[in-house]
Amino acid sequence: MQKRIAVLGGVGFIGTHLCLKLIELGHVVYCVDIRDKACSPLLRRVAQHPNFRYVRHNITTPFGIRCNEIYNLVAPSSLRYSKVLPVETLKVCMLGAINALDAARNGHATVVYASSGSIYGPVYSDAAYTSDEACASHRILAEGKRAAEALHRAYQTEFGVDARIARIFNTYGFGADLMDQRVVMKMIVAALQGREVVVNGSGEQLRTFCWVEDLVDGLIRLMEAPTVGNVRTVNLGSSHEVSIRALAEKIVELTGSRSPIVHTEARIDDVRRRVPDISAARRDLEWMPHTPLAEGLRKTISYVETALDEKRQANITWAEIN
Repeated sequence: MQKRIAVLGGVGFIGTHLCLKLIELGHVVYCVDIRDKACSPLLRRVAQHPNFRYVRHNITTPFGIRCNEIYNLVAPSSLRYSKVLPVETLKVCMLGAINALDAARNGHATVVYASSGSIYGPVYSDAAYTSDEACASHRILAEGKRAAEALHRAYQTEFGVDARIARIFNTYGFGADLMDQRVVMKMIVAALQGREVVVNGSGEQLRTFCWVEDLVDGLIRLMEAPTVGNVRTVNLGSSHEVSIRALAEKIVELTGSRSPIVHTEARIDDVRRRVPDISAARRDLEWMPHTPLAEGLRKTISYVETALDEKRQANITWAEIN
């Protein structure tokens, strides 16, 4: 059955892939974002598709799209945004959640909210929170996500809105902005540019990385799961752990780069280990990521190589990109 689906934050990295998949499945997709659709190179292929609708809108103000499903992926999740605009970050998280939930309530739609694994911590001391800007930025975003989760539970309890929460952990893949501040894209771009590949601290920190198309599959499964008596909440991410140092070495190897791996001072908020417990997603959604890290890195590297070549042909320097 064809559905009308709103993807809030549809021009973003995950949002773009979700839009493409939903259109592939035959649904009418409303891509809602404050950014122009041209900001996503992957949306060019569906810009003229009869089932694609682009709506420029700031989610901090109400909207009235009538649809069956709403995916709320809106968040200024890049550190460079939350550090500079903490108030806007909190507005996007909380006012955005309220407006999406009101639209779902009025239109009897189901909502999937993209929360973050950052809500689990780390636990900061008061001194760390007030004295370290990067640490404070991460906490602002985490607190905004946590408040938005509470709003979804409140709307379910008081108004009966069918809301689901996906706590998303590190995700990577093709289609991301070359200026993306997440570690995989930063390292790949640096390696292909022949610049230093920077590792914070010792590099022994353990992380997991989920291929974006696997993540999108999890979001759709969460949306399509049977309704339960409370707000269904799952972690979505990979359970395969790799150290940041090993990730850097693998990227240098796969790119054939001669870039040196350089260690800098450890970040105060850099936890030793972050791995999601995806047992609920396995049990309730029959979901788990399938794309091996090496395979995903090769695909991402190929995408970045092409994107950098296009920018070189357009005479755009790295200084202008960055």
